[in-house]
Amino acid sequence: MAIRKQYSGLGLRILERAFERAGKTYARDLLKPVLHRLARKDIDDVLAAVGRGEIESAMVMKAVFPDFKEERATATTGKVREEGWFNLRNAAGMIFRVPGLASRREKEEEKVGAAVPIRGVHGSLPVTFAPDGAVPGDRIIGIIQPGQGVTIYPIQSPALAAFDDQPERWIDVRWDIDEKSRERFPARISVTAINEPGSLATIAGVIAANDANIHTLAMARTGHDFTEMNIDLEVWDLKHLNRLLSQLKAEKSVNEAKRVNG
Repeated sequence: MAIRKQYSGLGLRILERAFERAGKTYARDLLKPVLHRLARKDIDDVLAAVGRGEIESAMVMKAVFPDFKEERATATTGKVREEGWFNLRNAAGMIFRVPGLASRREKEEEKVGAAVPIRGVHGSLPVTFAPDGAVPGDRIIGIIQPGQGVTIYPIQSPALAAFDDQPERWIDVRWDIDEKSRERFPARISVTAINEPGSLATIAGVIAANDANIHTLAMARTGHDFTEMNIDLEVWDLKHLNRLLSQLKAEKSVNEAKRVNG
């Protein structure tokens, strides 16, 4: 029941957004007359189905408003496309908003209550992280995965471009960390090291000394002088990750150490 409640809450958030994009105001009573069209027995079933991705918000809008026509986002070209929604190349200090929302929502997005709280993979909301991970301190966006819950991406992830034309799948999320749990979060880094005996051991030692866990390590490219490695880590937060990267860069055998996103 707890999971169903979370899906229902997610579905409610999605429908409220869909109604707002259409210039309408959501109300539970609007769903009662169209339950048979949506093949659900009650309103909470509809909300949970929307949250799980079994029913698209556009289907609900069409059931409630037969004349409704969905206006989907289209890919842009030129300078706007290059910079993306959030002008990420010059994003310092920016307040982010979900694409497709009316501008009057921007101030609401700054409120703590405007976003779904995310604690981690062990929270009550079905959550997974994108392959390159996300850590507390990152600005994050949730993408609804039908039947699977929400996948969390750092706002700077290039992978988000794949959802450009699906604004109904975007959901505002924020960190809500229980410090007592001491849960670690996934991040991926790339380290380029000099090809010499002991380099890998040095890198592993720095990671261990910084109280981070190596989940996987793969050689991305090996040359005559350097070897590039992709390392999936588990860290506490963004500050922890940045400290680790700084210490890796300080090693003589390390030519480059950076975070990987997308």
